[in-house]
Amino acid sequence: MERKRFLAVVMTVMMVISMIPSMVFAAAPSGELGGKLKIKGLAAVGVVVSADYAKVTPEEVTDEDFTFSWSRQTGEKELTQVGTEKTYTITQDDLGCRLVLDLTPVDGSGLTGTLTAKTLEVAATEEEAKAVEQEAEDAQQTETADGTENAQLEETADGTEDAQLEETADNAEGSQDSENQDVDRTEDVQQNAGNEQEDGSQNTKGQPEETTEGTDDSQMKIYTEDQLQVDENGNVQTDGSEKDGQAAGEDDKDKKTYEATATVEDSEDQICDFGTVKSDLEDVEAQYVQITNTGNESLNFQEISPEHFMVQDITEPLSAGESVSVWIQPREGLEPGEYDDMITYRTEEGIEVSFEAKIAVEGEDDSADDEDLKPSDEPFAEPTETPDDSEAPSAGDNADASLEAQSLDVNTGSLNFSDIEENYTQANETLSVTVTNTGDGTVTLKIPKSDYFEVMNEDGSEAVSGIQIAKGDSLMFMVQPKTGLTKGDYSDTLIFESEEDSEVAAQVTAEVSVKEAEQEQITAVQADPESFSYDDLKEGYDTPEATTITLTNTGNTTVSLMQPYAEYFDIGELSASVLEPGDSAAFTAVPVTGLKVGNYLDSIQIAQTSSEGQEDVLTTIKASATVSEVKKIYKLSVTPEELNFGKAKEGYSEAPEAQKVTVTNEGNTNVTLNAPSGKNFKIGKLSATELAPGESCTFKIRPKAGLKAGSYTESVVIDNEQQISAEVKVQFTVKAARKAKIADPADNKITGISSDGYTTQSKITFTAVGAGMDNESPGKGDVRYVPYNWKVINTNSWSSAPYTAAFGITKAGTYTLTVTFDRQKYNGSEWENTGEQDTKQVNFSITQAQTVTATPTPQPNGATAKSAVKTGDTTNITPFVIILAIAAGCIVGVVVYKRRKK
Repeated sequence: MERKRFLAVVMTVMMVISMIPSMVFAAAPSGELGGKLKIKGLAAVGVVVSADYAKVTPEEVTDEDFTFSWSRQTGEKELTQVGTEKTYTITQDDLGCRLVLDLTPVDGSGLTGTLTAKTLEVAATEEEAKAVEQEAEDAQQTETADGTENAQLEETADGTEDAQLEETADNAEGSQDSENQDVDRTEDVQQNAGNEQEDGSQNTKGQPEETTEGTDDSQMKIYTEDQLQVDENGNVQTDGSEKDGQAAGEDDKDKKTYEATATVEDSEDQICDFGTVKSDLEDVEAQYVQITNTGNESLNFQEISPEHFMVQDITEPLSAGESVSVWIQPREGLEPGEYDDMITYRTEEGIEVSFEAKIAVEGEDDSADDEDLKPSDEPFAEPTETPDDSEAPSAGDNADASLEAQSLDVNTGSLNFSDIEENYTQANETLSVTVTNTGDGTVTLKIPKSDYFEVMNEDGSEAVSGIQIAKGDSLMFMVQPKTGLTKGDYSDTLIFESEEDSEVAAQVTAEVSVKEAEQEQITAVQADPESFSYDDLKEGYDTPEATTITLTNTGNTTVSLMQPYAEYFDIGELSASVLEPGDSAAFTAVPVTGLKVGNYLDSIQIAQTSSEGQEDVLTTIKASATVSEVKKIYKLSVTPEELNFGKAKEGYSEAPEAQKVTVTNEGNTNVTLNAPSGKNFKIGKLSATELAPGESCTFKIRPKAGLKAGSYTESVVIDNEQQISAEVKVQFTVKAARKAKIADPADNKITGISSDGYTTQSKITFTAVGAGMDNESPGKGDVRYVPYNWKVINTNSWSSAPYTAAFGITKAGTYTLTVTFDRQKYNGSEWENTGEQDTKQVNFSITQAQTVTATPTPQPNGATAKSAVKTGDTTNITPFVIILAIAAGCIVGVVVYKRRKK
């Protein structure tokens, strides 16, 4: 009984274990990543985008299974990482770029492979992003009426059709939600996008192109990685559709837009209105206008110069989204009137942005006030009609008299002044003239201007224009010659005229003669300077700079000068000996050479010979000199004090050019120099070894040839017999020569191809590794190889790393995988293709797989796809089947055992 019970318990436990649902033991998702990664959110500045892997396989992956890498794509291949979280907030720096999301499994997750998604070009606003998204959506619309297209899997060898799947277009859902539209905002990274065929034709982006190089298209087809589905047994199941592999066409090229707007500050109608101002525009404050670049490219503005306004030029390029505030102000000197201008900024790109500026300038009213006009004694007469406004009298005209009725008269026609003696300080005579209004109305009098005569009021004050004379009234004016007239006869016509009508005038002629004055004969000569001295002479001095003395005849008679002389000074020759009144002559004076220590005084007399033969001293100039003992001073200086010969690479063929050094004796005693020397520097010969005070000599220095790598610093000393010296510091650096890193094309290789071969249901994955691709700090001249394209039957190109691809072949046979590598050379700033290429090949075999009934895998967008329903449990049930078999065996064993025992 105990054995039976024990066996019963064992069998019960094993049966219970085998019947436990596999989901109890369900493991974390594992296997290679597949499906489609998307980016959720609009590609606009300020928007938060996130990773959406709802259609990523295996199912039920979580945030903890991945690491995230957000990058900004600034060129075709240049990526800059900007974030490592599941979400990323788009910044202003991302404007105009695309964002790339890389999804990589964490270590130990059981997942392999990577997925990549890319946004559309980042726009400035969400509205612009929606517009770009709509354009992309329109480009991906299918041509069928219901937006779907059917695809059939190729027939197998026995003529049976494995499966027929219907593929629904992404826009069939009709939803505008950003999550459902992510396929429109992202780009699937496909390794064979944009490939070119060997015959030069362009393949449709994302669609491998078939060739007919001895193959049967009905039996053989290469699928891209997006078209491959791998079942639980590792067999490849194609979806029979090429739609995912055939993108709706190449992406539209990035469109460059050039746009700008102008906004007037504090103005709803966008007009710079300066209002109404007086003719003086200096106090008018400037207004400001904001210019904004609303395009996606920089704008370069041209200089402008409007006729009636001054504006600020935009001298710097205006980047996309940026704004600049510019001032505008009316030009000075605008005539009275109204100005309404359209100010237009133009760019080198052909864009114009305009705004309106207006101002009204008022003129000054020069008309006389009505209350200042005297009423006419004549009775008021009706004014005659004028043909138009231009003939009507102005506001300044008298209301009671016409211009034709004005008349002026003077009491005399001439003013004859007595003769004046030259050099007078004030005219000794004043004459009067009386101006009478003989017309019918008040006259505004304009005072005449003269270069020779002054017109004054009766009280002696200055007469000014604008004085009004009523009908019949008179005004007296005083006239006198102006001060300072020189010898000669002067005449001028003084015209008193009406300001209302210049033809209404009265004139008088004024005349005066200026005679030469009798002068007393004065003989005088002025010396400049009257004294000079040399107080800082040292014994043994060199001849100092001479002093120039100027003699001026300040009298009114001609003088004949004698040559001056002195005891302790050398006197130069007079520049002139005969001087007319006002003329000048000069001579020089300098201490004689060789004066000993002491004080020296001289009186230099300036004299002439009189008519009686006597010597008349006109002036005396005091001259002195002081000579002191000299203390010997020894001092040397060098220029420059430091020399830097820069840097050179080890093995330099020529040493740097020699540089010159100047040595100067700054003491007061002669010095004898010794030749300098250097260890690592070659020193030239001194141009002179004996230097008097103030004298200089030169020599040259240059680094020696063949110096090894290192830094060389020395002090080159220039000394002399008097134990004084000067030094110049020299420096030179030799850098170790850098050898260019030249990658060996033999290191180009293809990895991942199994030597065991594949079946017609295998997914074949490989990686191309270019020699020198690990050179992260390239230098000029470095060489590397970058994978360019690969070919089995079709030719497919890579656009960027990683250089990995996957494919499947449905026909058995032996094939060759060929990878072409571009040779690139670093030019100091970037890698450049040299035009040379290298190829590597690897052979592999394909065997016919055992025919199985394919279980269609649900497609990412297959709303109507015919496939088996998945529960989400990917647990391997093989162990549970084995346990169930063992339990069944135990039951059979017990039954047999009992029968035998009976």
